Parts: sequence; structure tokens; C-alpha cells
Amino acid sequence: MYLYAMPYSPALLAGTTNHLQRIFDVENLPATNLEALEFKLAHIVQQLLRNDFSRLLHILYRIDVDEQKVKEAMIDADEEIIATRIARLIIKREIQKAEIRLRYSGH
Repeated sequence: MYLYAMPYSPALLAGTTNHLQRIFDVENLPATNLEALEFKLAHIVQQLLRNDFSRLLHILYRIDVDEQKVKEAMIDADEEIIATRIARLIIKREIQKAEIRLRYSGH
């Protein structure tokens, strides 16, 4: 599940980032660097793990992240590792959805 091995188009990354900003109600997520996006999103996820777990679960449901993969991400790790794993799952799912949107929008 290594996200960075494959180069993504700027339009795809921008679409993914814009959607994540709306979902998490944040601004200034990195739109051109997946590693920076993962780092920033992991920090947001970690805050939600600590302070608003029900909101995190709602967001994961809304994004349609595989529940089993989330459970696996939460096994046997500290909070920072869990947050990074969940951030990767979120980004991977959002990239999939952005690819579909771009494919069927005619671009």
C-alpha cells in the first residue's frame, strides 16, 4: 500500500486535497506532496483520536474507508502510528475516488 511509488497528476492531487479539506474542515493541506499531505493529515487524525473519536469514525464512514482495514490499522501500535496508518487509508481511498471523478468528467 505504498502511496508514493506511483506518480499522480497535479489535477488528481488537487482534487484529493480539496475534498479532504472540505471533509476535515481545514485549510492549507499540501496539494503537491503526498508525504507532506500524509504528515499533516496524520496530525489531524491523531487529534481526532484523542479528542473526538466519534467524529473520526463518522469521517471514515463518509469517506468509505474499509472498516476492516481501519481495525487492522488500530492494532498493536501507538497513537502516532495508528494516526499515520489511518491517514494513508484515507488518502488512498480519496485518490481512488478522485481518479473515478476525473475519468468520468471527461478530463
